[in-house]
Amino acid sequence: MRARLSFALSILLLFCSPTLFAKDIYLSIAGSANGFFTDARIFNPSYTKDITISARYLPAGNVDNSNVQPRTITIAKRSMAVYDNVTQSLFGIQGATLGAVRLVSDDDFIVTQRAYADLTAQNRGTLGQLLPGMQPSEAIKKGVLVQLKSNASFRTNWGGANPNGVVANIHFELYDKNNQLAGETDLTLQPYGVFSPTNIAGFFGNPNRDLSDAWISFDSDQPIFVYGSVVDNVSTDPTYVPPFPDTGEKPEEPPPPPQPVVVTIVASDFEFNMTQSRPIKVGDQVKFVLSQSDGAHGFRLGTPSGQILIDVGALPHNPTERLITVTAPGNHNFVCTNSGCGFGHFSMIGTVTVNP
Repeated sequence: MRARLSFALSILLLFCSPTLFAKDIYLSIAGSANGFFTDARIFNPSYTKDITISARYLPAGNVDNSNVQPRTITIAKRSMAVYDNVTQSLFGIQGATLGAVRLVSDDDFIVTQRAYADLTAQNRGTLGQLLPGMQPSEAIKKGVLVQLKSNASFRTNWGGANPNGVVANIHFELYDKNNQLAGETDLTLQPYGVFSPTNIAGFFGNPNRDLSDAWISFDSDQPIFVYGSVVDNVSTDPTYVPPFPDTGEKPEEPPPPPQPVVVTIVASDFEFNMTQSRPIKVGDQVKFVLSQSDGAHGFRLGTPSGQILIDVGALPHNPTERLITVTAPGNHNFVCTNSGCGFGHFSMIGTVTVNP
């Protein structure tokens, strides 16, 4: 009884442990460049305790970020921490930089980010979009980004991050307005690697296609984060495009038809020289390539029961072909049918073996 209580207490402690609620959250794009900024907010929902968070900046450039050292921050209970221009205010990075942010804590927390263009110098204020923090469980292996645009009126920037400690091997495909494949490429995304916002047209080699309404599919061996941002070239108004799971399954390619076994037989005075490409089994197609190098010989092939499968009255010097399907196992014997070929006529015999 005491052992059962001890076991039950262990299970209870396991499920009540703070690590059960550990969170690992990513902001797939963070930084500032060319009037573009990102402001982050981190909220601690606890009424009773301050929480600590390990924050890592993951530089873009598809490098291995496994050894990036964290910075520890504390968020007071029932408080929201403000990090305008998050790469500078949280990590002290000066100047233009783009990457991702990873936040890990044993306690629950909420993080969001506003990505925006600052047009106050043109008396136009700011234009932005809200980006949610994403957990690794929300990363997907196979997905699509839809309603993308790249033409004179719009541009689409897109990027992604690998929330795994191993390489992600990804295949991307871009489709044009007519749903035709416009380009494809492979990317090996390093552990915790980031590829920063890139114009979709340039990423796929600037295909000469109508991308006024385009979409991208991706297929990865590891779950990843991918996003798009469609920007109006006149107003600079951006629209955030999240990935959606791609539930379509490509039909399996039918296996190629089996190639026939090739049996080459050359008759000469007074023997048959035979080679074959592989062993023969019942049901195989077999292509016989028949010829003679000297003399005057014929060729006849029969089944173990005596049924004639091939009968060539006079073998040519240039190869001739016969294609058959073998249906019986055993030794299939062949002979020269020209009794006048010479003194050694009766030694001109051979066997083709068919396995069950």
